[in-house]
Amino acid sequence: MTKIVLEMQQVSQAYARQWVVKDLSLTLHKGEIGCLLGASGCGKTTVLRTIAGFEPLLRGRIVLNDQVVSRQHLTIPPARRAIGMVFQDYALFPHLTLFENVAFGLRNLERGERIVRVTEMLELVGLDKDHARYPHEISGGQQQRVALARALAPKPELLLMDEP
Repeated sequence: MTKIVLEMQQVSQAYARQWVVKDLSLTLHKGEIGCLLGASGCGKTTVLRTIAGFEPLLRGRIVLNDQVVSRQHLTIPPARRAIGMVFQDYALFPHLTLFENVAFGLRNLERGERIVRVTEMLELVGLDKDHARYPHEISGGQQQRVALARALAPKPELLLMDEP
């Protein structure tokens, strides 16, 4: 049996006393792809933000790789979760080049390793020749690919994508 990467148990979230997500449970094993489907405003982004650690959990618990990362009154910070996140609006830094955007989360690597990893990721998404350009100089689709490269660069255990 494959390892469980993500387990959500009876997760509930609300904003201003309005339930957005109520009693959601799901399990993802290593190598599986999960997809949240639903109407606009039904809580898909809230679920992703909660898994990533950007939203505190009201009820239930979230377990990543056998570690509880969220429950009521406990939220392990996003940087300690080994999760890559591609946001709906890509969240690229406009003042950084494509290379610098992808390198942003790799500060723990030596300079040479960082250069190799960023180059690999930009090659993967077909933008290695554009590494010195800025986000406003490329198309929306290319921006999305840079956001994907940045999310994959640190080799996350789990990749979350909001409206890919």
